[in-house]
Amino acid sequence: MNATIAANEIPVKYTRREDVDHEFLTIEVPNGWEDVKKISKKVLVYDGKRFTFTGWNSDTNLCYFSKPIDANACVATICKA
Repeated sequence: MNATIAANEIPVKYTRREDVDHEFLTIEVPNGWEDVKKISKKVLVYDGKRFTFTGWNSDTNLCYFSKPIDANACVATICKA
């Protein structure tokens, strides 16, 4: 049996907080800003939902993405001219 590495996928922790009307993805960034800067300007798709970067905690090395519960994050698609 063989295993392969999934391209463009990272492990995340999903949480839903109805008290603040948002869903969150938490990502471990053990190398701090070096890891964060690679993903901070990206849109993450989880379970068909789009999440955008909201910040990171340099003390815990955790990075956060979020979206409103009943809508996708506000994003646009970059098209080639």
